Amino acid sequence: MVPYFSIIEKYINPGSKAFRIYTIHVTNVTRLALHIAQRQGLTPTQLQFIEEAAMLHDIGIVKTKTPEIGCYGDQPYLRHLTAGKKILKKEGLPLHARVAANHVGVGGLSKEDIVKQKLPLPAKDILCETIEERIISYADLFYTKNPKNLWRKKTFDEIVTKLDRRPEHQERFKEWYIEFGE
Repeated sequence: MVPYFSIIEKYINPGSKAFRIYTIHVTNVTRLALHIAQRQGLTPTQLQFIEEAAMLHDIGIVKTKTPEIGCYGDQPYLRHLTAGKKILKKEGLPLHARVAANHVGVGGLSKEDIVKQKLPLPAKDILCETIEERIISYADLFYTKNPKNLWRKKTFDEIVTKLDRRPEHQERFKEWYIEFGE
């Protein structure tokens, strides 16, 4: 088993605002992801991976400039994907690094999306490919890192409304909702 709390504490000061926000967020995401995975009948090995990867999926936030969540790095928030991938690869966790890199939105971003929107990410597909990656990405949609709403689970309608500018993402979310529930 990966000692994910040791990794979290290595990168995020346990007494910090970022640590409090991070641990609440990832605990909520992990709990929902494990619930979904158990209903899907995933194996104990898959459940263990989901627990570890969900607890580490946002580790890259420490490298971002998002003071509202206690992070004082120099990168834009979206770069937490690449920063998290780099951190987890350095920790010898390449599969967990994939989750950190592609958990954004509803199953990741295509190269076309990244280029078209001029996002601060490498111009390549960063898409969820495995059921574990999809479950974690899906569970992440239900919880925010906004300090005012950390414990509140978003509703189906709130998520669909947030995705209203991207009809294809709305449709994928609705498909996942049918597949995974909540």
